[in-house]
Amino acid sequence: MSTQPDGYRRQLGFEPPERVPWSELGPEFAEIWGRPEGRHDPEHVEITGQSGSGKTYLLVALLQERALARGTSEIFVATKKADSTFDLLGWPIVSTWDEVRKYRWCTFWPMTRAVGQEAEKFHEQRIYELLARLWQPSANTVVAWDEIGYVEALSGRLKRLIRQYWREARSHGITIVAMKQRPVGVSRDMHSESRWKFVFPPEDRGDLDRFAELLGTPRDWAPVLDSLDQERHEFVVMNKRRRLAYISWIDYELHPIPSQAHQADRTAHEYLWGRARNR
Repeated sequence: MSTQPDGYRRQLGFEPPERVPWSELGPEFAEIWGRPEGRHDPEHVEITGQSGSGKTYLLVALLQERALARGTSEIFVATKKADSTFDLLGWPIVSTWDEVRKYRWCTFWPMTRAVGQEAEKFHEQRIYELLARLWQPSANTVVAWDEIGYVEALSGRLKRLIRQYWREARSHGITIVAMKQRPVGVSRDMHSESRWKFVFPPEDRGDLDRFAELLGTPRDWAPVLDSLDQERHEFVVMNKRRRLAYISWIDYELHPIPSQAHQADRTAHEYLWGRARNR
């Protein structure tokens, strides 16, 4: 049952989502994410929220829980200069494809002392190589982005490749998890191809309708977003195909998981490495 008052339900015109803390909702989500009707079928994820909303904290929780529940290979692509939240993963930090192949879970962080266009060129080359090499049958990997809009803007060829990922990566077993501060300035494929949507309330009320459109009709969902507790970093999680929607929040502290931080010296992509050696 919803905890919202009757007056609020009348304002919405429909039953608002139930409030469930992530400690209860998260484990179930990790089990069903990518398993519609019990079948393996990658489902892309879109996380939208302005700076400081809590979206990176949520992303860390999603990646940790998926790794614990399923052992799925995961690559977190970081492009910011610094974010202490990344440390909560505790994963090995790498910057080349050869290093990526050593681990089941890693943070791909192509860091450079260059600035401006030179830094962008460096990021473009490293990220394009990562995506091009990962594009193999049965890749079976989750690729997460800290700011997909920045990456798409690096070059035309990279933007085209990311669009290909949104549209076709599921056929290779690749799942995309992408974060964006505002629901503008990115390929429409991010919105149309992502089955799971996590939406935090905007700080600027002028953006309220745009954020609400990610969930459905703005007149229905804008009041829901407006009701969220920003101090508790509440968000709406929705999957329209499953007809699921909840209000939730991360109600526990995140810490690096030892089994993920201290991985054995093994290759996360044996299927790719084996093919390369046999060619």
